[in-house]
Order: sequence, then C-alpha cells, then structure tokens
Amino acid sequence: MSTQTYLGSNASHFRLDPRYATDARNAASDMRSIGILLRRRRKELGYTQEEIAEHLHYSPRLIGEIERGRGSVGIERVLRLASVLGIDPVMHVRGK
Repeated sequence: MSTQTYLGSNASHFRLDPRYATDARNAASDMRSIGILLRRRRKELGYTQEEIAEHLHYSPRLIGEIERGRGSVGIERVLRLASVLGIDPVMHVRGK
C-alpha cells in the first residue's frame, strides 16, 4: 500500500498521526508476508529469480526486492509476479 493513500495534501499529517503509521506498518508486514509466499512458490515451481525476471522483463534484483517485501517496487509488479506464479495475494492478506 502506498503512503500516498494517506498523505493527501499535507505530508506532515501522515508522520504525526499514529493511526496512519500503524496502517503503514501493517501494509509493510503484508508486503513482507506476500514476498515470502512468492519466494516459496517460485522455489516450489523450480524457477530461479533470473528465469522469472526474464519472463516478466524485470531485473533479477527487482524480483529479489519483491520477495523481500519492499513496498517501493509497486503493487502492479507484485500482482504481475503473483499471477505468473498462480498466487492470489489478496486472498493471502485477507486470510490473516
């Protein structure tokens, strides 16, 4: 989840309101959890990061960042990787 969802026109509001900080931490935790799931699935299927990266036209480094749950990679890329691996990350997050 992007922090821009919470920022609106006043970026300092995000940093000062603890409710938003909690949401950002939860989103980061979800991204890490999804990343772990994606890594496990990739390995189950017997693919390397390089092979998946080539198929998606991503760099192997980006695949690693997704698998480590880096929020800065963009949700579209995470969803595309999940789709290739046959995973629905929304169901994974809702199942918590």
